[in-house]
Formats: sequence, C-alpha cells, structure tokens
Amino acid sequence: MTEQTGISKREANKARKRTEIVRVASGMFLEQGYAATTMSAIADTVGGSKATLWAHFASKEELFAAVVDMHVEAFAKDVEEVLTGQTFSVPALRRACLRFIDCLLRANSVLLYRLVVSEGERFPEIKETFYARGPAKLRCAIADFFATRFDAEEARKLTQLTVSAVTGYRSDVLLRPDPVDPAQHEAFVDNLLSHSVWPAEQHVA
Repeated sequence: MTEQTGISKREANKARKRTEIVRVASGMFLEQGYAATTMSAIADTVGGSKATLWAHFASKEELFAAVVDMHVEAFAKDVEEVLTGQTFSVPALRRACLRFIDCLLRANSVLLYRLVVSEGERFPEIKETFYARGPAKLRCAIADFFATRFDAEEARKLTQLTVSAVTGYRSDVLLRPDPVDPAQHEAFVDNLLSHSVWPAEQHVA
C-alpha cells in the first residue's frame, strides 16, 4: 500500500494506464472522429497488448464515455466554481454566463461539440453519452443556482432560457468568419441580462 493514497502499487499503475489510454483516445477521437478511430489503433498508439486496452474498456463506446467524462469534469469544475455556494443575483449570473462561454469556446470543447454533432446521427449512443454526462449535469447545477431564489418550475424555465441563449451564442461565434474577443462576450451577456424579465415576486420561493 502507498502511504499517502492508501492504494497498492498495482492499483496505482492500473490507474495511470487507464489515464494514459483515455488521454490518447481523446486526441484520436477529436482529431479523427468517432467512426475513424478504432480500438486497435488506440491500442497500437498506447503500446502494449490489445488485451490491456480491453481489460480497461469493454467497448469503444465505454472508452468514449471516459473521454467525455475527462473533458466534462474540467468544464464542470470551472463553471460550478462560480455557482457553488452562490445565491441568485444578476451579478452572479453574469459571472456564470461569462465563465460558461469561456468554457464552451475552448479548443477541446469546440472539437468535442463538433464531433458529437457531426457523428451523432450515425452513432446516437455518443450523443446520448455526451448529453447525459455533460449538458444534463450542467443544467442541474444551473437549476440549483436559480432555485436559491425561485421556485422549482421557474428555476427550470430560467435554466432552459439561459442555456439556450449561451449555447446559441456559442454557435453564432463559431460561424463568424472573424474572431470574437472577450469584450464582445461581455457585451452579449450584458445585453442578455438587460433584456431579461425576471419572474414576479409571487413566483419567488
């Protein structure tokens, strides 16, 4: 057993190997696409026997889920950092929206989004995996934030509107021929919040 972590050397090596497999698979999925990336190619790139890869992941779908988890974990941590422990206020929502946009427009987030959109029809399982492990969890965090001020139904509606507005902005930015700078992100969020009509006091929890 290792003194600091309480796990055996064998378990530590196994965890490191799994992390390496996920890292390699992530690069291949994002660069080549889901269909073009095979378990054999991943095993060859990682090195070692194919049996080692299959011992960690029983299918390509399972490995893709681990890749999504890796990206979503970092994404969710950044977004939830500005939501956790926060009570609803417009300034707090502004900070959260700006962080959300920043995370959505990171290179790996864009590549993963494009992968799911482009191959999701052929492979609906990757769309389901991505949504369950990513957007669905994030929606829950945002809904919890709104629920600190509004009742459950209003929190759900506000979450839908906020997520739709921000992800729609992300799509608009990706289609533009010229780069968009942080000042434009701030202008969008300020415009969104200034034109939002918050629920009447009788709907407040």
